[in-house]
Amino acid sequence: MLRLIVKLLKRILNATREKPVNIVSELVASGNLVHGENCRFEDFQVTLTEPLKKNNCNIIIGNNCQIQCIIVLLNPDAKVVIGDEVYISGSKIFCYENIEINSHTLISWGCTLIDNNTHSLKSTERKTDVVDWMKGAEYKNWSVVKKDKIVIESDCWIGFDSIISKGVTLGRGSIVASGSVVTKSTEPFSVVGGNPAKFIKKTE
Repeated sequence: MLRLIVKLLKRILNATREKPVNIVSELVASGNLVHGENCRFEDFQVTLTEPLKKNNCNIIIGNNCQIQCIIVLLNPDAKVVIGDEVYISGSKIFCYENIEINSHTLISWGCTLIDNNTHSLKSTERKTDVVDWMKGAEYKNWSVVKKDKIVIESDCWIGFDSIISKGVTLGRGSIVASGSVVTKSTEPFSVVGGNPAKFIKKTE
């Protein structure tokens, strides 16, 4: 009996010594992620609601990026494209269709980018959402959920705790003030803020 206990304790100890799975290497090997040179991944996670298709590139990242975020892929064909020299700190990206973040963009901590409404606006269409989700992600009825691409053009800066909603294009050089909820697209080199975000002034 004592030998059995010792054996079990050794197994537990060895399990705790195992190195965590490197999600970047795993996704690169499966053909679901491609990244350029000199990229740094810290606290980077990818969450899946359904298994991904092998060699179906879902995440494309350019050169010289620092990525510290959680990407939630809500669909096996979801695609997140990130340009060169992009910094994302402690934020979440929820993608059902397409989110594009162009070069030289800064995204502060606590931000959320989401290209869909998650639920239908009609109460009758979302009545079974909880039960369906408890059965499994594949049972969710996405056909009644509105979705639209998000585009963050180059040279943008998104302040902490901001939300970028579906269908939004941030024009080149736009700045989003901290704590803002952006529901409409911005003109290039605009400073916007508030809930919902409104134009404040022009920048360079």
